[in-house]
Amino acid sequence: MGSRGLSAAEATIARDLARGTDSMRILYLCADPGVPILGRKGCSTHVREICRALTRAGHQALILCANRGEDVQDASDLSIVEVPPLQSRRLGFDVRLMTHNLRFARAARKIYEGFRPDVIYERFSMYSFTGHRLVGRYRAPRILEVNAFLSTEQSDRLRFPWFARWSDRFVVGRAEHVVVVSEPLRDLVASLGVPRAHIYKMPMSADVRHFTPAKSGEKVRAQHGLHGRFVIGYVGALTGWHGINLLYDVARLLEPKIHDFVFFLVGGDEKKIAAHQKKARRLGLESRFVFAGSVPYLQVPEYVRAMDVTIIPDTTYWSSPTKLFEYQAAGVPTVAPRYAAIVDAMEEGKEGLFFDAHDTEQFADCLTQLALNPQLRQLMGANARRRVVESHSVDRQVAALIEIMERLSGKTPPNDRRR
Repeated sequence: MGSRGLSAAEATIARDLARGTDSMRILYLCADPGVPILGRKGCSTHVREICRALTRAGHQALILCANRGEDVQDASDLSIVEVPPLQSRRLGFDVRLMTHNLRFARAARKIYEGFRPDVIYERFSMYSFTGHRLVGRYRAPRILEVNAFLSTEQSDRLRFPWFARWSDRFVVGRAEHVVVVSEPLRDLVASLGVPRAHIYKMPMSADVRHFTPAKSGEKVRAQHGLHGRFVIGYVGALTGWHGINLLYDVARLLEPKIHDFVFFLVGGDEKKIAAHQKKARRLGLESRFVFAGSVPYLQVPEYVRAMDVTIIPDTTYWSSPTKLFEYQAAGVPTVAPRYAAIVDAMEEGKEGLFFDAHDTEQFADCLTQLALNPQLRQLMGANARRRVVESHSVDRQVAALIEIMERLSGKTPPNDRRR
């Protein structure tokens, strides 16, 4: 079920969901326009799969968002209400977000009164005070999910960085309960005054039924001319903080070591792809890079299975990248920077290899080691699959989240009510 704009029809959605059930009703708030719920981003996947897992567990999730997105074709199992932001560029990024969040908060009140959720689950969004206001008005239990401090991550877009930093500290510091994806984020949240007992570390997760070694990458290899080559794969955006520019130096270092390798990059918008293709040509490395562009989520597992090894060139030190767990679920080893959140999710030499962040020589050495040892790659891929199934599947993550929600809301688990 999906809708655009707040209307009487959407109020009906909320009322219908609230009727006739004793399971938990969860209002999922995502005021960030940069998270298209039905989009191809890792953050989009995370929101969708959390809500789908909540539904599979017998609960009802209603998503109130700023950007519904349009990529995922089958959204019949999701209840979505969209409050689209203003599009005027003259306002600037900050003012556009501030104005949008006022509209979003008004819509949230109407949805809340129709849906009457047992729990509010809010994805932390810049300048969004909506969850804080709902708690103050209705005294509902709320969990704030913090994946990053956005005033840092999006600092290059801000006209009023000082206000964005204050907003981040205010919203996070006054949250009653917080879910974080890594230990560094837990420390940062605790430093703002949230009791550690109210901060729950839950790294990202993957749909282990969708990402699986049973899927084949042969068609993708044939389509992109990858047969016979050592394929170093990446899935995600081509933005600067993902470290894509490091790959040009790594490619130079690999040329005398590996006979025929290629960086296979899946994702990115057309403008960034064109810029990287131009740079690869200028450096004489055009044959070492294949840009597949953005692909639908349903096809991503086949693209990962076309890779011999997967990479995370760089990320923020607090990040727990969704792509890591998807790589692992697909049974492909990963080479990644030695950041705390990634070290928590991957054992050195067992599921992949680490390099010191930004050290291109170490990065190249890790790739060379795996290129020369296909048996090791196969063993690491199997270990990675086993680990993510046991520890980082989306259903396991949501089961832990449900326990917290039930405790905060005072709701008895559905199975207990049937006894």
